[in-house]
Amino acid sequence: MKTSLMAFALGLAVAFSAQAVHAADDFPSKPIHLIVPFSPGASTDMVTRLVGAKVSQILGQSVVVENRAGAGGSIGSDVVARAQPDGYTLLVATTSHTANPSIYKKLPYDTAKDFVPIALMVDMPGLLVAKASLPPDNFAEFIKYAKAHKLTFGTAGAGTFPHLSMELLRDRAGLEMTHVPYRGAAPALTDLVGGVYDVKMDAYISAAQFVRTGKLKLYAVTSTERMPQLPDVPTVSESGYPGFESAYWIGIVAPAQTPADVRAKLEKAFMQAVHDKDVAAKLEATGTRPLGESAAVLDKRITKELAQWPEIIKKAGITAQ
Repeated sequence: MKTSLMAFALGLAVAFSAQAVHAADDFPSKPIHLIVPFSPGASTDMVTRLVGAKVSQILGQSVVVENRAGAGGSIGSDVVARAQPDGYTLLVATTSHTANPSIYKKLPYDTAKDFVPIALMVDMPGLLVAKASLPPDNFAEFIKYAKAHKLTFGTAGAGTFPHLSMELLRDRAGLEMTHVPYRGAAPALTDLVGGVYDVKMDAYISAAQFVRTGKLKLYAVTSTERMPQLPDVPTVSESGYPGFESAYWIGIVAPAQTPADVRAKLEKAFMQAVHDKDVAAKLEATGTRPLGESAAVLDKRITKELAQWPEIIKKAGITAQ
C-alpha cells in the first residue's frame, strides 16, 4: 500500500511537471499587458509602445499598453503586484520604482519582494528646459537668475525622475525653488509650454519638439557627456558642477512568483526587441540610449538604488502622504 501511494504521488508530480512545461511552451497564449504607471504621451509611454510593438512581433501575441498614472507610479505598480504571476501582466518600472519606498510612508506592496526583474530596456539623460518667457538664455545665466528669484519647477509627481534630478541640481547649485507636482509628465510638460511655471527636467523624446519650435528654452543636459543629438548643448557637469549626472532608466518587472521559464522567454523577447536595428535607431533618434540588458543587470540597478535613495531623499525633504 505504501509503495502504491508513493507511486501515485510520483505520478502526480510528473503529470504536474509535464503540464507546467507544456504551459510554458504555450506562453504566451493571450495578450500581454504592460502597465505604464504614468500618463500617456510621456517618455516612458513612448518607449514602451515602441518596444512593445516589436515584442508583440517576436512573441506572436498582442502586447497591450495600459496607463495607470498616479502617486508617483505606485498606483500602477500596485496593479501589477496584485496581478496573477503568470507573465501576462508586467510593470514598466523606472527610477521612481526604487525611490518610492523612501518617499511614501506606506506602500501597498513591497518593492524588493513583490516584483522580479525581466529586462532593462533603456536609459536617458534629463534636459533642463524652461518656459520661453524666462529671461535667461543659457545655463550660467539661469543659475544666476535662479539664485536671485525664487522660481517654480514642475514634475510628474513626488519622487519621479524629474523631481529627483531637480532636487540634485538644487542641492549642488544652492537654489531655492518651489516644487509644483503633477499627476504625470505629459500634463506637467503641457503647463510648462503654457508658461504656468518656470522650469522642468524633461526627456529629449518629449521636450525636443518644443525646443525646436522655440516654445521652450534648453539650458543643459544631465549626462556626463554631451548628447549626440544636441552637440551644442552643454552638460551640467561641464558647466561648473563636475561629476553631476542623472539618468532616467526604464525596465520591465513582473509579479513575484512568475515562473522562471516564462520570465526567461520575456527577458529574451525584450532584449531582442531593444537590440533590433530599427527599434534601436528610433530610440537613439529620440535621445534614448538602447540597452537591452538582462534581468540580472536590472536587478543589480534596482538593488543599488533601493540602498542609495533613502539618504538622498531624506536630505532633499521629499515626502508624500
